[in-house]
Amino acid sequence: METPNNERGNERETNQDDPGYERAIHQEWHHALDHTADLKAAGDPTDPTVVTAPADTTAAAQASPTDLPIAPTEPAVAPAAGTATAVVAGHPKHVADPSDLVLAIRGLRVSFSGNEILHGVDIDAPRGGVVALVGPSGCGKTTLLRSVNRLTELAPTASITGEVQLDGSNIYDRGTDLNLLRRRIGMVFQQPNPFPMTIFDNVAFAMREQAKSRPSRSSLMPAVEDVLQRAGLWGEVKDNLDRNALSLSGGQQQRLCIARTLAAHPEVILMDEPCSALDPRSTARIEELIVQLAGSLTIVIVTHNLAQAKRIGDYAAYLLNGDLIEQGLAEQVFEDPREQSTRDFVSGMFG
Repeated sequence: METPNNERGNERETNQDDPGYERAIHQEWHHALDHTADLKAAGDPTDPTVVTAPADTTAAAQASPTDLPIAPTEPAVAPAAGTATAVVAGHPKHVADPSDLVLAIRGLRVSFSGNEILHGVDIDAPRGGVVALVGPSGCGKTTLLRSVNRLTELAPTASITGEVQLDGSNIYDRGTDLNLLRRRIGMVFQQPNPFPMTIFDNVAFAMREQAKSRPSRSSLMPAVEDVLQRAGLWGEVKDNLDRNALSLSGGQQQRLCIARTLAAHPEVILMDEPCSALDPRSTARIEELIVQLAGSLTIVIVTHNLAQAKRIGDYAAYLLNGDLIEQGLAEQVFEDPREQSTRDFVSGMFG
């Protein structure tokens, strides 16, 4: 269903009685997890939480369920003190202090119907860096990623043990506020999933929901502009913010989803193959955006593209059959790996 009255003018407000608005709320609270698809995928012994979306670069790609409500944006912060910057393959890279961990995964085990997918995985994510998770299909990368903001447990047969520490606190502790957690740890999915509403309303949605009184469009505009600028989309959409977001190209839709995530001012953004459904030009823009955002926040990205992981990763972690085989600086993992299995994988012998 199209968002009604897309062309009424800049002061049009979202109609909360409209079915499209209610659908968006429904999508938000399902955390981008298609429950039916997950149940079907649960028969896959390799990685039941992986629901692979087909490549689709058309302008009208349909929205899928999305993440939790987001909070008003705050100004971008500068890279942390002591963060080193280098240029690799044309991209500036932010090699964060490895002792300053925003995420520390310890002994993470995930099972579905008694079938263990992750076998006691330990992974570090330094603050302000880009961590690339690599490995062949079915090794548990997406299960790991979804476990970091507690999406995996929504599958009915999931069993999870171990810890995921965010700034030293275990996110699996009883009483964890999942709304706050998923604002602090945002997620961008493989298939772009904008809401069926305007560009402006996609970004402003949760700002309105979380405000004590409904803010005006004019009061929200600076925050909306800020996150669209950070997502590299403002220049392309600033003159047509009332355009239906589903009419954007695939690459623009993905950058809009990143902007929507940035509006929560997260500490960490998880990205599950965010470029797999995009053309090379759009992929290059997303990669540039990831590198630009690094330093002000931490990004953990799953990718099957080793060249991409080398271009944008500060750190890399290689998984195989649910085990962490090797992790460290991306340059070391890809160019001088310690483990023979890693050498075989990065050289293209399998995967």
